[in-house]
Amino acid sequence: MKNKLILGLLCGAALGGASRANVTLVGSDIPNRSVMDGDFESFRANWRWPEPSSDWVVEIVKGGGRAGFAERSMMINGPLEATFESRVLDHTAVKSLNKEDVLHWRFSSNTEYPCDGRVTLALVFGDDERVVASRVKVPNGPDEPKTYEGFYTLTAADARQGMPRLKFTLESTHGIIVYVHWVDLKLLKSEPVQLAANAVAEGIELSWNRPVFSSGVTIYRSENERAGFTKVAEDIEGTHWTDSSIINGREYFYVLKRGDAVAEISSVRKIDSVPPAAPLDLKAFGEDWVVNLYWKTNDRDIAFYRVYRDTGDGLQCIAQHVGGEHFEDMLPEKGAENRYAVKAVDHSGNEGPFSGIVSAHVKAVRGASFSDLILKMPIHKQLRNDVWGADNVRPRDPDNGIEDSFWSYWGGKAIEENGKYHLNVVRWQEGHRKGHWAWPESTVAYAVSDHPAGPYEVVRDRSYDYKKGLGHNANIIPLNDGTYAMYALVDWKPTIFTSVSMAGPWKLLGEMKVNVPANYKNAYRLQRNLSGVQCDDGSFLFVTKAGAMIRSTQGILGPYDVVSGITQENETIPQKYRHSNYEDPTMWYDGVQYHMMINAFLDYRAVYLRSPDGIHWKYEDGLAYTPTCTVYEDGTRTFWYKVERPNVIQDEYGRATHLQLAAIDVPKADDYGNDRHSSKHLIIPLTVYKRLTMLNKEPVNAETKEVRVLMHSEEGFDARTDLDFKSLRFGASEAVNFGGGAKLKRTLKHKDGLILIFGEGNEISDKNFVGKLIGQTKESKLVVGYSKLVSE
Repeated sequence: MKNKLILGLLCGAALGGASRANVTLVGSDIPNRSVMDGDFESFRANWRWPEPSSDWVVEIVKGGGRAGFAERSMMINGPLEATFESRVLDHTAVKSLNKEDVLHWRFSSNTEYPCDGRVTLALVFGDDERVVASRVKVPNGPDEPKTYEGFYTLTAADARQGMPRLKFTLESTHGIIVYVHWVDLKLLKSEPVQLAANAVAEGIELSWNRPVFSSGVTIYRSENERAGFTKVAEDIEGTHWTDSSIINGREYFYVLKRGDAVAEISSVRKIDSVPPAAPLDLKAFGEDWVVNLYWKTNDRDIAFYRVYRDTGDGLQCIAQHVGGEHFEDMLPEKGAENRYAVKAVDHSGNEGPFSGIVSAHVKAVRGASFSDLILKMPIHKQLRNDVWGADNVRPRDPDNGIEDSFWSYWGGKAIEENGKYHLNVVRWQEGHRKGHWAWPESTVAYAVSDHPAGPYEVVRDRSYDYKKGLGHNANIIPLNDGTYAMYALVDWKPTIFTSVSMAGPWKLLGEMKVNVPANYKNAYRLQRNLSGVQCDDGSFLFVTKAGAMIRSTQGILGPYDVVSGITQENETIPQKYRHSNYEDPTMWYDGVQYHMMINAFLDYRAVYLRSPDGIHWKYEDGLAYTPTCTVYEDGTRTFWYKVERPNVIQDEYGRATHLQLAAIDVPKADDYGNDRHSSKHLIIPLTVYKRLTMLNKEPVNAETKEVRVLMHSEEGFDARTDLDFKSLRFGASEAVNFGGGAKLKRTLKHKDGLILIFGEGNEISDKNFVGKLIGQTKESKLVVGYSKLVSE
């Protein structure tokens, strides 16, 4: 067994009656369920909210916080010390114990992050505590839990006081969680049977050392050391047996049982070097904006699959770890043939050959979705491997956005001012003992770059002096008078700072106030993850954590009224996306309409919505981004585990020019202090919407015979010479996104660009508040823009 420490010794009289069964008082009773839930299986609560138990009395002895059961563990989260005492263990057929009975105890423990975590275990007989493990220092995460075990021989005084209780004492420092993952207590009636497991050519061979187990043996197997055991053989004669039904590369745990007697657990994993067969019968189905792939396999030894796509530059891996025989490509290339192939990887790490190649098109056209705006990232100097991060995010350009080995960065909004790009970015020390979960102690730093995509250099460690720069979710609100406001969550309060310049100094203005409706669910979300704008009439609109809008007509501090529901209640979003867990919104205004992106953090995707007033939002077909959207100009793709905290850089007209994302290379819980994992602020260039001015003096609708739109020329784009006129479509987004809408009839020159005159067929209805244009240039570059429906 791994990480086992025996703390006690068996003493007293030898065990007699080798055929008699041991009795489980608490914990593992393979193949049956854990006795008195010694695996804490019934406790699935979040670690922030550990639950009480009817089997244990919990008392916090020192410090504040929570203690109880969560995530299938006993834990303390915050307290310096807490005790957990079980009820009297008289729930089995054993109702009394005798002098010289032997109890075998075991438990598994570690901490979440580095601290001086200690665990004490005592057997309690009446009022007498028999400490069997005294303040053992348990491993610190990320180290694996260690198993502690020992034996206790009862005295006559113990036996007179009846059945015992278990008592754990958990101690911590720095508010770090200390876990006990499971506990076993057995009354020993026989000596243990030693079971050995070894990989052989035919499979896994088991052998054992007790003649009493030489007939009538039943063998159980599981891929989990503590649960899930199923019978694989019975009535075995002799002391050897070979399991030939295994899958190479998987770890198996075995237990022998004869009558009520059980042998010790043994585990083994057999590795091979034979690659798996290619997946069979691959099929691709192009839908509105996604492609669904399905395949089959006759090979049992498959750990996962890798999916490859070719849109003209060869097969490139787009998914490194697919668990089943299905994959949804959420960001296929629109308007092109997407060719796919799949490889299998077995449990020993061997990669097989490609499947056959299949292809599919989606129905939506390029430009239908916000994700179509995402461009390949320029390489500032070179892509490097000598940077932090898992293999899936290397090589990469460390000069994109901001990153370094000393800090973990997590979101911000860059603003162009006086020819420089200014970023107030959230960060915490990478070496913090809590790793990524140090974010509640994050500060806001001020960084500057000469270029929108970076590199950004921190020029002031604290954007503001208040609370020593403490803050999270920092965001910038450009004000109508040319100055700026900054929102930050400081001590869990929505705090506003103001400055005449992005360079500061930032002065504390105060705390935002929200009029929370009666019985409002999860009211805390109205104060967190805020992104906002000041409207032309001077009022303020903010989108809150889950997408609800709040509005103030009395200044940026409020009070704010809740003026919309959350994103999950938006019926314009398709059912398949509507009920995701949404948070991390960003919103902006470009003079034509309001824009919002909001992240579905459990589904690794984000949606994009538009609004005429910042209150009523309409979903735009497709997705905004996924973690696979980061591709460099040389074709190198990185696979960030998660991208969150979206924001955009805006130009002088309010248009989004770059997408900003917080990116992490591994699950947040796997990012520890002083390791090779961290997070950074990414900045990705976008295709910028073209400036369109509606010239029709009457509101455009489906009956309009002719629509006149001025497309403005600008630096790097001449509307009179660069457009592919045949590609242009204008009308309702629902139509244009799928190749419909009005076609271009003719053009007229204009001093500011080109007047585009479209005929009938725009399909605009009362559901539309703007018209959408999609097309391309003569060089096949995407052209997208929106216009009002009537001249202003």
